[in-house]
Amino acid sequence: MTEPAALVAEFEQRVATLPAGAPVCVGFSGGLDSVVLLHLFAEHAEATGRKVSALHVHHGLSPNADTWVKFCERFCANHGVPLAVERVRVNLDATGGVEAAARMARYAVFTARPEPFVALAHHLDDQAETVLFQLLRGTGLKGMAAMPELRPLIGGKQIFRPLLRQPRALLRAFAQSQALRWIEDESNALTLYDRNFLRLEIGPMLDQRFPGWQESLARFARHAGAAGELLDALATVDGAPARAGLPLPLAAELSAERRANALRAWLARNAVAMPTEARLAEMVRQLWEARDDARVRIDHAGVALVRHKGEALIERGLAPAALGAVTPAQSWQVPWRRESEVDLGAERGAVHFEPSTGEGIRAELVLGEWSFRARSGGETIRLGADRPTRTLKNLLQERELPMWQRDNLPLLFHGDKLVWVPGVGIASDYACREGEPGLSPSWRVAGKAPLC
Repeated sequence: MTEPAALVAEFEQRVATLPAGAPVCVGFSGGLDSVVLLHLFAEHAEATGRKVSALHVHHGLSPNADTWVKFCERFCANHGVPLAVERVRVNLDATGGVEAAARMARYAVFTARPEPFVALAHHLDDQAETVLFQLLRGTGLKGMAAMPELRPLIGGKQIFRPLLRQPRALLRAFAQSQALRWIEDESNALTLYDRNFLRLEIGPMLDQRFPGWQESLARFARHAGAAGELLDALATVDGAPARAGLPLPLAAELSAERRANALRAWLARNAVAMPTEARLAEMVRQLWEARDDARVRIDHAGVALVRHKGEALIERGLAPAALGAVTPAQSWQVPWRRESEVDLGAERGAVHFEPSTGEGIRAELVLGEWSFRARSGGETIRLGADRPTRTLKNLLQERELPMWQRDNLPLLFHGDKLVWVPGVGIASDYACREGEPGLSPSWRVAGKAPLC
């Protein structure tokens, strides 16, 4: 079998793994790799009846971008493949650089496609360069697994890379055997881009000293992917919930390595940005080794990790100050003028009052000045006529409320009299008796269960 014939056979074998008849959209830049991929899909569609379309993303970064569009239109017309051209804006000042910003823009377009599969022309050389790039960045196993053949996108769609095990030299040989034409992106010669530098400067030196290094690195990526799956499974065994939104049990018997692995998996499953190695180790130390009565709260990537009753929780949607201890600078006050819904502002949520009978705050007492305030320390409340006055601090400790709730509670006052504490209760002097009309308050913060 000739090399071009072997490429076709491998392509057909990979495409056979897709559901029969599933439409495919081919990402088509007009370069050598995508020209080969679209040609293969066009021939395959003609033989099998699979619907194939093409997508060209116009980044607007090159003075030749409009010329590339015309080439793609002619190529697709000659192959009988419908083409969509999407123009995107690339943030030239993005923190991760122009390459990363352009990639993000492309993937946003891919996600919006109606086809269940978007095929890309990444090949063996691309995979090896990705592994080398990730190694130099000091990434973990997930990064070392590089590009998978199938990658899920938002909305149930998937990226499909059927040429991932084929070297670029074979793609070029195939294109020449089919008399295919393609365009050359002038930016591919600029070594100021990291991947171009690896391809143009480092790759040739590796070729001379370590022939076949691309296959070696690609094989390493497959091993890293398999090892990553095993560690992910171990994290589940060690208590990391398989779905988002659930707490992480802080099992004391786990080794430091297994604790870090469980925490890493839990953060990933909750779509929380991964910390550095040193930061992760510090998180493990604080969450697992703190005393039972310690106040543990770790701010990270816009969320807070909170230890509560032997579990770690992720709190979202609260201002950072609201999650820590109350200080005079954090004091606040919101008046209540008998509205049914009071917005407390500053991401503190809202309090809703529901008319009731025999429960809640006695309606006849809702006169005068009422307000919600933050804890300032020293508050007391008596919850029953036959019960003593207690400090709010002791009541909160007894009810084992999570720390974020304790320090962010909206306390309802009538003048200077504490009347209601969410999750604790209503002062006995203000509580409804049987048959009396009342107002039942409940505190709600977005994404969390209400406290009454």
